[in-house]
Amino acid sequence: MIKGRILFDVTKASRQRQKSGLARVSSCLKHELQTLLGARFLEVIWDGRKETFRPRLKQKDFRVEENDVFLTGELFCEFERVGVERLLREWPCHAYAIFHDAIPMQHPEFTWPHSVQRHPSYMKMLTLFTGVFGVSSHSSILLEEYWEWLDVGAAPSVKSIQLGADGVFAESSPPKTVHEDRLQVMMLGIVEKRKGQDLALQAARFLWDEGLEFDLHIVGRTNPYFGKTTERLLKDAAKAGYPVRLHGQVGETALQQRFLNTDLILLPSLAEGCGLPVLESLWKGVPTLSSGLHSVRENSRFGGCELFDTGNVKALTEALRSMVLNRRKLQQLTDGIQTSILPRWEKTARDIIDHMVTEGG
Repeated sequence: MIKGRILFDVTKASRQRQKSGLARVSSCLKHELQTLLGARFLEVIWDGRKETFRPRLKQKDFRVEENDVFLTGELFCEFERVGVERLLREWPCHAYAIFHDAIPMQHPEFTWPHSVQRHPSYMKMLTLFTGVFGVSSHSSILLEEYWEWLDVGAAPSVKSIQLGADGVFAESSPPKTVHEDRLQVMMLGIVEKRKGQDLALQAARFLWDEGLEFDLHIVGRTNPYFGKTTERLLKDAAKAGYPVRLHGQVGETALQQRFLNTDLILLPSLAEGCGLPVLESLWKGVPTLSSGLHSVRENSRFGGCELFDTGNVKALTEALRSMVLNRRKLQQLTDGIQTSILPRWEKTARDIIDHMVTEGG
């Protein structure tokens, strides 16, 4: 166990109302670390006026000790937090960061312009940390390759961690029995180009026009910058009589019910750092038809995952057709979910602590 405290950065997470993937990682880790560490866990936020971190709940005589460890899963750079690079160089304690992905640099065509502008500086700033935790082996490799391209001399350690499947629901569900009548397919995630709802709709329309019967449910808020066009396509298809339904952002109870009524989760993302929806779907006993991204492949070892060539509408159409027409195949995929070995956030938190202790001596 660490000798001091974990100073956990919640600067943005404490203000966010929408639970993005990054916010969910922060929330799940915070809960588990707090449970494991008790009083040795402290939430901190960036104080721009003093150019340092301070407790979220103000304390008198707060000071960072040598045995403390700073941990952040947030995205920021020197431009946003003026003085943070100096602080990372001068702080007496070790500092660790969670690295999610390099998507803003790989796919600027569907990433917020601010994120595209910030990400190179952010990834370079990570060299000032004691160590970095990548949310997948693929993310870790991308970060190390970027540092190699920058010709960084003494780079920090990079360790891949396995994120948990129990982030949305505490209790898992056994693999369910596939509907014998009309198949229920769900897409879970923010509506935007990156998540591929437009590709899914294109594939689904091919099949509906052939006479195949299944419902497509879209659950998640719309990205106000990149999702409006996709949302309009979905709404137009619904008005034209196609069985596609937009549910928007739903609460936990409604989402629980949606999982109970779902036979297949469709995840045709063009880019993912980890692919949490894959793990969370398997946790609720529902198989996935997903893009064959490197990060998603890492989670396919838990069973219940059918993969197709990323961005290939024809491949997606054929895979979805197979699931709709061959219920026995879909049931076998469902039965292949290995619920008992799905990762949990408690293990993620313990692995992070153990690595900090080992590396920090």
